[in-house]
Amino acid sequence: METDLIIFDLDGTLIDSSEDIAWSANRTLSAMGRAEMEPREIIGHIGWGVKPLLQKLMPDESEERIAEARLRFLDIYGGHLVVKTRLYHGVEDTVGHFNEAGKKMAVVTNKPFGLAERILDSFGLRRFFPLVLGGDSLPNKKPHPEPIERAMRELSCRPERTAVVGDSPVDCEAGKAAGAFTVGVSYGFRGRGELATAGCDIIVDDFPSLRNAIG
Repeated sequence: METDLIIFDLDGTLIDSSEDIAWSANRTLSAMGRAEMEPREIIGHIGWGVKPLLQKLMPDESEERIAEARLRFLDIYGGHLVVKTRLYHGVEDTVGHFNEAGKKMAVVTNKPFGLAERILDSFGLRRFFPLVLGGDSLPNKKPHPEPIERAMRELSCRPERTAVVGDSPVDCEAGKAAGAFTVGVSYGFRGRGELATAGCDIIVDDFPSLRNAIG
């Protein structure tokens, strides 16, 4: 796939943030008077944004309690962003390769913009991405195509020359709805099965393989 623009998801794609998110979610559950959960249960719900995550962890709570929990989570997680979070193998070199090749790149995540930017800054990656969109940047977030469409518009790239790379069906759905080529990464939070079911155009098993998948 020849591309002009590559749009990356963040959690489960560029970074493994699972432990820090699970830790923060459990501190939030405890603060709300609920039992903590196994990290793997929490990780299985990551990808849709903070509010959907908490709704899945506390399905019987009211909207008011979910709103309270969201504020607690953001406060807790904001102080625990990169304690155990790490870049996946080959991310820095591969992103650098695409940068040298003249590709435009963006990050579109359902994580709040401020947190996403802080994480990218902490790993020295922000300089590679002229555009970063968070889950609170626009009226709609993935799987709605709006953030993908906005990225293509702001960076002046056509859908047929754009690749969307992510670890979740929400990335695939958003990319397909926007007319872009979709690349699933099986090493993230979801796994190959969910990506295949979602209809990703191709699936890679490690980040450096993107060099061969998209040019």
